[in-house]
Amino acid sequence: MGQAKGTVMALIPPTAVEQHYGIPVARLRRRRNAGIGPENFQLGPRSIASYAPDLDDWLRDPANAHLHNNTPNREQGHRRREKVLVAAT
Repeated sequence: MGQAKGTVMALIPPTAVEQHYGIPVARLRRRRNAGIGPENFQLGPRSIASYAPDLDDWLRDPANAHLHNNTPNREQGHRRREKVLVAAT
């Protein structure tokens, strides 16, 4: 699924994923290196981020439940800190 030029995407870095979902950055890195998890975007040589809606969908998918015990819980008032970037294609 491609993004149209000028589309705003809510990308969140691993530290924000850890704060919001409780999944440690080291675990995210291991899964990313193993090819497990939602798509990540390489923003620079040392900068990676995830598309927030894809991450939510991946965590909610019952097929992935054995890989984590944390699921998005917006009902408890958690607020996501997002970096909003413009995808330039």
